[in-house]
Amino acid sequence: MKQFLLACLFSSLLAGCANTSPKPVDPVAAAAAQKMAADRAALEKKIDANMAIDPNFIPFDKMSPKLDPVGQGQLLRLLPQLKASKSVVIRGHCYRGDVGNAKAAAQARAIEVKDFLVGTGLLESRISIRFDTERKTHGVQLIFK
Repeated sequence: MKQFLLACLFSSLLAGCANTSPKPVDPVAAAAAQKMAADRAALEKKIDANMAIDPNFIPFDKMSPKLDPVGQGQLLRLLPQLKASKSVVIRGHCYRGDVGNAKAAAQARAIEVKDFLVGTGLLESRISIRFDTERKTHGVQLIFK
């Protein structure tokens, strides 16, 4: 009886191994994966463009204090240099001719970048924050030594 059960078990295992036909591809999953790859490529292209203009300047939307994925990617690329530096100055920029409370917006941008960098492991004690409302620009300038 044991031999019979072993033979049945062995044959069922072999039958499972014999089915090596490829599984059908889920078209929805394939389309989602393709879209994710295209989105990632577009994001990398925008990060490359920002880095080519000025790698130490993170642009912000004129009316936003929030760091977007392009800015996050740019900061992540700069992270090894930032961690190797002795100090980092984060200067928030918001032109007062474009925004009513430019000082608060510039400070909020700098704090947003600081919080992101601290979240990635940069020591908060090495970071200082400044702001500028005179230049006609919107973003954050990183100065590190």
